[in-house]
Amino acid sequence: MSEEIREQHDLTDSKPSPPLPPQKQGLIISRKRQLVFLALMIFLAAKGLVGIEDIAFVILCTIYLFVVMARFAFPRKQTEQKKRLAPKSKLFRAYFLGTAIIGLLFPICYVGDGIYRGDIHGVGAVAPHLFLLSGQVFTEPIGFSDKFSTPVASLVPVFYNTRRLYPLLDWVKAEFSDTQRPGGSVRVYGGRAIASVNTVMWFYNLFGFLLPVLLPRSFEIYFSDDNKDN
Repeated sequence: MSEEIREQHDLTDSKPSPPLPPQKQGLIISRKRQLVFLALMIFLAAKGLVGIEDIAFVILCTIYLFVVMARFAFPRKQTEQKKRLAPKSKLFRAYFLGTAIIGLLFPICYVGDGIYRGDIHGVGAVAPHLFLLSGQVFTEPIGFSDKFSTPVASLVPVFYNTRRLYPLLDWVKAEFSDTQRPGGSVRVYGGRAIASVNTVMWFYNLFGFLLPVLLPRSFEIYFSDDNKDN
């Protein structure tokens, strides 16, 4: 009898350990993504492609949101429930994927091609936008964690998107002011197309989604408990 019990115990020990729960896996993936974009920010800053004003914005914005706003304006409530802010639809998921491809993937490829071809002017034009967007992607998981309130989390993309409008306009001006680039007409017209589409998309993202949808929804969630008490 003891032999059978020992065999069953050995079989139990030999079973593979269960996989990580989805929440833990998502947390690990989020941390890896943050490290990737932090490395991209450091690379762009180390290459001298980003001005001191953009670096200062990331630092001061982080302090202002997570210290000042989180403590004095919108402190985290114990009863506050984290709810979904964005619409849950296939159309919005497609829109979110499109912003990632157009706003991140295309500019990263454009920078990589520019470094390879020696187009320092073109790389310098897109670098501020890419640096600030990487800072936004790095900061958003912090804001949407359980340590901060919903309004603070929603203000992260609002602040960053507003700041990036100026580098985007400068990027468009730089692309259309040059008629010759290393790489020929493909890079000239490709750069103009990427800059123009990004500018239109992020203007719409701020004035068509973040300000009229995301920000009011976050305030509604935050103050809903106060309305119930009254």
